[in-house]
Amino acid sequence: MYAEDLLLNHADALDLRNRQWTQSRIAPSWVDLSEVGLDQFFTTPHVAADCYAEMRRFLAERGDDASAFDYIEPSAGSGAFYDLLPIERRTGIDVLPLRRDFVRSDFLTWSPEAKQGNIVIGNPPFGYRAWLALAFVNHAAKFADHIGMILPMAFQSDGKGSPKHRVKGMALQSSRILPPESFVDAMGRAVKVNALWQIWSKGENTSAHRVSCSDWVELFTVDQRKERLCGQAKMADADWFLQRTFYHEPPSLVKSFSQVRYVCGYGLIIKRAKREITKHLQQVDWLQYSNLAAHNCRHISMYHIERALVDGGYVNA
Repeated sequence: MYAEDLLLNHADALDLRNRQWTQSRIAPSWVDLSEVGLDQFFTTPHVAADCYAEMRRFLAERGDDASAFDYIEPSAGSGAFYDLLPIERRTGIDVLPLRRDFVRSDFLTWSPEAKQGNIVIGNPPFGYRAWLALAFVNHAAKFADHIGMILPMAFQSDGKGSPKHRVKGMALQSSRILPPESFVDAMGRAVKVNALWQIWSKGENTSAHRVSCSDWVELFTVDQRKERLCGQAKMADADWFLQRTFYHEPPSLVKSFSQVRYVCGYGLIIKRAKREITKHLQQVDWLQYSNLAAHNCRHISMYHIERALVDGGYVNA
């Protein structure tokens, strides 16, 4: 392997990346660089081929000439996407390159000469709460016409803090959940991670625009973890509480937060039509109003509760 030929190792790669990030102020202030690994989960060839074929179909449907673009695979890894790209129009970037034809650099501090006519495609590292994946998307957006990336499940959330809403200058075109065994580790062993394949194109990101039900119900987060303690001041005013995370059996509305599992959930203060709204929420199928997360649990976000209410007709005037 190229990394072995150059006597590179993880420590060298991390040092290079951290120096580049520090100089360019890449990481948010709350990120401890010493705790951010290389996140090496390689895409299997057949999954990469399916994703690339979907990108080609997307371009054809738009009437775009696929041969007119330059292709960039960030965090190129084993080259699963790179091997599919036009030989004369491809660039692979990796801080720990496994091939001689990859550029040794951190993608977030690298840019192509041409600022248009590019497609960025690949499987970036995810990072805690998807911060690193979002950084890859937003950096790619500076010079890409289209982006096709494997992204963490957080990118399907319509909640207020979803990374999907923080993509700059790109519009989401398509999103689908990948098969769970789409990745292998550096030793070639199957890794089961839930993830999405999304295609983005230049344009306005309108994903955060939504209808509100705040005239009917006030929602607030309750978290009893010491590092994220919140919501205690309003707990006495709540009519109901709802659990955030579940695995098999969807949660029900409960009167006491002590009945909420996993110490995190939501408080609901019903402002109008209390009996009617309570009945509606008790009949909601939370399997339909939740997202599958990376490790096979499901998350109900504040957006999902709002969506369930809006779908029931409880909409601000």
